[in-house]
Amino acid sequence: MSTIYTLPPVSTPASSRSDEPPTPAPSMRDQIEAGLLGTKEITVPGEKEEDKKWAYKRSVPTVVLYDEQGLRLYDEITAHASEYYLFEDELNLLKNHGDEIARSMGFPGKVSQEEDEESRQESDFDFESTNDEVPDRRWKPARWGDMAVGKFNGGVNGEEGLGNGGGTGETGWDIVELGAGALRKTAHLLTALSSALPSSPDDSTSDTASITYHALDLSYPELDRVLGEMDESFGHALKGKVDCVGLHGDYEAGLQLIREGKLGSLRDSTDSAGLSDRASIVSSEEAGMAIPSVNTNRAKEESPLLSPESARIVTPRSDIAPLPDMTEGHADLACGDASIHHGGPGSWSPVSSDDFGSRPRMDAHKTQSYYGNPTSSAQNKTTGSARPLHFVFLGSSLGNFDRESAAPFLKSLPLKNGDTLLIGLDGRPAPGPEGRKKVEVAYNDPAGYTKAFEEHGWEVVRQELRLVDDKGVEFVGRYNEELGRHEAYYRSKEAHTIYLLNNDQEVKLEKDELLNIEWSYKYSYGEALELFQRADLRIVNTWKAPDSEYRLWLLERPSVRFNENTALSVKNTASEQSRKTHKGVPSWEEWLDLWKFWDHITLEMIPKEMLHKKPIDLRHICLFYLGHIPTFLDIHLTRMTKGAHTEPEYFKTIFERGIDPDVDDPTKCHDHSEVPMSEEDWPSLPEILAFRDRVRARLRGIYDQLSSSQTPLTRHTGRVLFMTFEHEAMHAETLLYMLAQSEETRPPTATATPRFNLLARRWNEDAQENKVLSFAEGLIELGHRDLEIEDKQYLDGQGWESHQFGWDNEHPVSVQRVKAFKVDSLPISNNDYLSYLKGSGKFPQLTKDTAPASWVQPEGGHNNGEWKVRSFYGPQSFEVAGKWPLMASKLELDDYAKWKGGRLPTEAELRILWQNESGPRTSGGECNTGVKNWHPIPPTNTYTDNAGKVIHGHNGGVWEWTNTPFDGYEGFVPSVIYPGYSGDFFDGKHFVVLGGSWATVPSIAARRSFRNWYQSNYRFSFVGGRVAYDDA
Repeated sequence: MSTIYTLPPVSTPASSRSDEPPTPAPSMRDQIEAGLLGTKEITVPGEKEEDKKWAYKRSVPTVVLYDEQGLRLYDEITAHASEYYLFEDELNLLKNHGDEIARSMGFPGKVSQEEDEESRQESDFDFESTNDEVPDRRWKPARWGDMAVGKFNGGVNGEEGLGNGGGTGETGWDIVELGAGALRKTAHLLTALSSALPSSPDDSTSDTASITYHALDLSYPELDRVLGEMDESFGHALKGKVDCVGLHGDYEAGLQLIREGKLGSLRDSTDSAGLSDRASIVSSEEAGMAIPSVNTNRAKEESPLLSPESARIVTPRSDIAPLPDMTEGHADLACGDASIHHGGPGSWSPVSSDDFGSRPRMDAHKTQSYYGNPTSSAQNKTTGSARPLHFVFLGSSLGNFDRESAAPFLKSLPLKNGDTLLIGLDGRPAPGPEGRKKVEVAYNDPAGYTKAFEEHGWEVVRQELRLVDDKGVEFVGRYNEELGRHEAYYRSKEAHTIYLLNNDQEVKLEKDELLNIEWSYKYSYGEALELFQRADLRIVNTWKAPDSEYRLWLLERPSVRFNENTALSVKNTASEQSRKTHKGVPSWEEWLDLWKFWDHITLEMIPKEMLHKKPIDLRHICLFYLGHIPTFLDIHLTRMTKGAHTEPEYFKTIFERGIDPDVDDPTKCHDHSEVPMSEEDWPSLPEILAFRDRVRARLRGIYDQLSSSQTPLTRHTGRVLFMTFEHEAMHAETLLYMLAQSEETRPPTATATPRFNLLARRWNEDAQENKVLSFAEGLIELGHRDLEIEDKQYLDGQGWESHQFGWDNEHPVSVQRVKAFKVDSLPISNNDYLSYLKGSGKFPQLTKDTAPASWVQPEGGHNNGEWKVRSFYGPQSFEVAGKWPLMASKLELDDYAKWKGGRLPTEAELRILWQNESGPRTSGGECNTGVKNWHPIPPTNTYTDNAGKVIHGHNGGVWEWTNTPFDGYEGFVPSVIYPGYSGDFFDGKHFVVLGGSWATVPSIAARRSFRNWYQSNYRFSFVGGRVAYDDA
């Protein structure tokens, strides 16, 4: 049996004064009366004539539906009303894909023959190394059963450290379901998770389960029933693997428990009380646990995330069982953004911000620190546990939130790196009568199960208000296609008056008057993408029902991510109460995001042995770039402020500028810094990191002065901040394509390790066919207006708030005429190029020097000389990566295009394609930019979803080559603050590259005027291409 804890409700403060008691949560009667009092304005749910028939001004809170009897009536729907497809579709998804879901969540899972082969191939690479200067991380995704990683390895092979991400004392996984769920669905998920655990001889006798399942629900009896039936029906299958715990309370109370790090305390207390064998279902007080009291009157700000209204109500028990004691040394509190401070007030460690508990503590001189106040936003707070935490939110329950409330709620979930959210979400049906009927019948089945469930809610209203002779209501509903939601109402049978006890007044209901009771929003594919983006969530994988638009989504909040909609905000000198934003200047939060990105690459992916190596001969050693980035920033901050260089000043002589030599003759190179020739002459890594931190602190001081208007934000200042930000972002990508060429590079850990075999199945199911798109002759506007010498006209923040900065080659505007042409909707893929090599007879002679640099032929082991595609997670087969866009030199892509009867597009043609309504895009939506993935993905075509939203295609996450030589537009003016940025490469050998790759930050990928360039025979960058054709 299972333990149930009643959580203290989170109260709303009565005022800002700390000495006043907080306001208690409203009772059910209060909510009912507030809804019946209604609003002055009538709500018309839509703009069509039909919508006026569904107008209302009163409502009944959804909580009346979910008392004990209501929940049992809901079970009748799911058990007998086959028209309610949401339940059955979600159940079948969990049944049929449970193992895939478990593996995607990070559980070991059942390894297929193909994945076992992939694991053995990965072990052929020598990934093992140590680095005293950077956090100790695994070199590759460790898998259960890998011989190379051993048995006592932090849990990989099941001997110890299960699921903790790094071998600390906290082992296993936590599952928190928002809502007690339906037994049949939850049981299938838990069975899949338990089956994904490794087997050991003593599993049957173990008293400590690896998984702890926490069901969070408002109803104590429902928790009691569900957990009891779970134990009775599935206890034998889950014994020794899954422990079940009930959390009696609302969403906010449960989330607050997790934010405060107390989830582990419940687990520890359960174990210490001897309840792991499910001896009884009792509250924590009845279990006899020595748990001290908790102050439940703690004031807290009103949460914006709670919808529907009932989320704050705790029913039906009123006694509060205090929670276990939280001692200072509790393991659950050993991580978090603000848990470890270095370098004085205001500093925090990005390296330890998301999973400090899984990493060794570092000496002070080795600490990698940001300089900025720790954010207090919910999405960055720690869950207080070193164990992975997986939220489960099934039944399309998010549909009960309005669209404005859904994203803030999801964003409030305290997810750290390694945690996930599994959410069920019903999609909009295809527009038209058939789709409308499907939804309406699902929510009002012919047998009347739904009607009985909904109308029972009015019985609860009667009980709460002590009604005796009211005329009653009947349930009615409809699918609102325009708003994409099903709407449920009570319709008054007769005109009658209701007395409200708490308000001491009467409310008259007219005959046929509608009272809104609930709605269920449906999300088209595009709406779901927007929802997850606003909630700061990344899609790990998704599973769709075959006969409806119902989907399960597995989501995470990566430790490295970018917000596409930010801007610098400064105090408005004209008004103390307002602030002005400047869209062209990176915000401080954007710098923090960028530094997480940069530090993840430089400190976690580069081992010590690589610091003095050149993964690409045409570039510097890796260590150079760690010094170059802060030096470049410091040089330009010094010029901007007319101040002194940060010490050591000599760094500027060796780190100021990198190299881009002639590929054919590397002795020919533009002006650049002279670097040391021997390893011992280079500065040490700790020296460089200490310098970097001092420069970051300097930048923080500048932002503090700008934000408070102590220093005016001139346009020149904005340009310097813009330029140094994008400079670092571009070098992050440069460093990544360098590292991609080395087998020593560690895989990124900022996102869930891709389960490529699972992803490949979905990619094959969603495979896109290339189309040839035609475009008529016309004009296209390239570039933008951004003349640097005009900066001196703007000596404060006035008049340039919406100005778009760019590099010198983006100015001025250039209008060009383009002849009619055709172009492929999809870029050239790895499979395409492989077909070309085989069709042209070149494949048998392929070598590492003649193959694309993004391909690799692993030596020895089980590879049999097979060509594969490079990735940071090990070489991938063409079954996995064949549909990815090919990354290669312009010359290689030119050859393919000519073989196909075409050519590469010009700069103007590519811009026409990307600005056309039917064309793909380079940012937003599904576009693979901004490190949503640390690898390419298959490209897609543009289509329209069931909400009528245009879902633009994307190219899979690569820049694209053009046939246009890199040069300035007519009227080009070189930059004053970076004179040689573009002009040094107007040599006829460099060609324009447009768009952005998976590693490109959003501010670059989204700017239409941005132009990149490489030499036509440069093989290493993340650049692909597509075929264009002259219009015959």
